[in-house]
Amino acid sequence: MPGTIQRFGLIGAGVAAETHARELARVGGASLVAVWARNEQAAARFADAHAVPRHYADLAAFLADAEIDIVIISTPNGTHLEYAEAAARAGKHVIVEKPLEINATRAAAIVAACAAAGRRLFVIYQRRYSQAVLRTIDDLKSGRLGQIVLVNVVDNQFRARQYYQNAAWRGTHDQEGGGCVITQSTHMIDLAQFILGPITSVYARTKTAYHDIDTEDVAAAVFEFASGTLGTFTSSTAAYPGQRHLLTISGTEGSVILNGEHDQLIFRRSMHDDQATDVPEHFSFADPADPRDYPTFGQRVQLERIVAALNDATTAAGQEDILLSVRVIDAIYESARTGLPVKIAAQ
Repeated sequence: MPGTIQRFGLIGAGVAAETHARELARVGGASLVAVWARNEQAAARFADAHAVPRHYADLAAFLADAEIDIVIISTPNGTHLEYAEAAARAGKHVIVEKPLEINATRAAAIVAACAAAGRRLFVIYQRRYSQAVLRTIDDLKSGRLGQIVLVNVVDNQFRARQYYQNAAWRGTHDQEGGGCVITQSTHMIDLAQFILGPITSVYARTKTAYHDIDTEDVAAAVFEFASGTLGTFTSSTAAYPGQRHLLTISGTEGSVILNGEHDQLIFRRSMHDDQATDVPEHFSFADPADPRDYPTFGQRVQLERIVAALNDATTAAGQEDILLSVRVIDAIYESARTGLPVKIAAQ
């Protein structure tokens, strides 16, 4: 029997909101019914472009719309808490674009607000849902890779100077919360932990190498996972022309290199499995520099999972670890500031 149609409202009308509007149109059981933006004209343009029935510039009126069941917050990182608390108080379920907030304290306040209101909370980390990721998890669970001894996370991207110049909140501590680590590489920090379990120790350095911003555009770190596995991490928005992110998992009996965003297994070998994977035909190490050019199928899959979870309270949506990534990001910035390793306490 089909579930209830879940009616969505969007807070924000930028690039991320455009992606959600496009993908929601392809999600069965979902309907995008309203959009809010601070600027009335921006809200109207967005509604017209994406056939959204209602648009608002008054947040209170938007949240009072009884036909909205769940809101997607796609605004600057440091505003997520304000909008999430207001939405939860208004009785709406909440979806927040990554990262959840600019630090773990503010992120935990969102979790608490939704729990107090009895509303569900979800964070968009769409790279979890690729077939390459699911295949890798199966390899790990089956033991085909043996003991995991090393993990390498590479997320060396490029953003033109205009990327930061055209949006005053980017590259700021109070609104973005950081630079390449918190906005771009939060995906890879989430993916590494989704596959391999929690990161418990971080030693990091950051640098502003190219852009005229207050935050980092280059970072490097050493991770230790709860399993004892060591890992390396690099992140940048200054690495021209931008390289396709890679997660390499090396074990005593097999290794995997994958890209969750483009859903590719770049390399796979196991002494227990003759189904080896070579570099895909037409594979390119180059990656888009424009956020609008990235694949968005993962958002659709995650939104489908969220709709299913809202229609069946027993359906998990993979959000039990909702604070892990922001805790690691906090640790990266603290380590870079102090020059010392930082341990992440189990929660």
